[in-house]
Amino acid sequence: MVLSRSAAVLAAVSTVLVGATACVTPSTGPGVPPLTGSVWELQQIQMNDDTLLTANPPQNYTAEFAKDGQVFVRADCNRAIGQFTEFPDGRIAITLGPTTLAACPEGSISSQFLQAMNDANIYFFQNNDLFIDLKLGSGTMQFSGTPIPALVGTLWKLQQIQFNDDTLLVPDQSDHYTAEFLEDGTLLVRADCNRGRGQFTAGDDRSLEVSPIATTLAACPEGSIGNEFVQALGNAGTYFFQDGNLFIELAFDSGTMQFFAGPTQL
Repeated sequence: MVLSRSAAVLAAVSTVLVGATACVTPSTGPGVPPLTGSVWELQQIQMNDDTLLTANPPQNYTAEFAKDGQVFVRADCNRAIGQFTEFPDGRIAITLGPTTLAACPEGSISSQFLQAMNDANIYFFQNNDLFIDLKLGSGTMQFSGTPIPALVGTLWKLQQIQFNDDTLLVPDQSDHYTAEFLEDGTLLVRADCNRGRGQFTAGDDRSLEVSPIATTLAACPEGSIGNEFVQALGNAGTYFFQDGNLFIELAFDSGTMQFFAGPTQL
């Protein structure tokens, strides 16, 4: 059962009175996990009319709070970027901006999650989970945190490229299709039997721009997707993380590249 902020505080006080350690922590202070630095995966939304909305799977419903006051939200098949403000008394205000309007599959709680984020009122932690109470005491969201991977300094190996015309490209060997983003803005690429180099710019709003990539011109074996890989990287539009993987959405909603992290090459 999810505790509201008031109920959680009362429970903590009762526990302290009998000499045990309370499991509820305030929203700020020593030993309290920060909002930033984690991808918060929704576990459930417990409404006060006893309606229970379960995130299935949790990694499809996430909130990421950035240090500059932006919040990045994935609500199943939709995405939104907004602003958030923390207050010293534990209150939080979230205002989401424009949201994509894809029709999610049956059973999705996309719209309820987006509404709940806009209704955020108070946040606190319990056993390292994040809880956000909604306005007017209408319910509580529960999240579990996972660390945010680093775009820069990681060797990203291609898993697939899914184009919006239903074309799916899967590499025979992920080790042969890699992208490494360096701190100086250089992008190093392996595209099957060719190597390439370009420049990239990553914005605070998760925008990603890649300059034309210059590559060697070896003739790769039949079945290679080296050319398509390089072209897709050059069409990068935005990026996000899910379950430790990197996703790059292509310009004009033309498709999505999916990568997993591998050891950096020497």
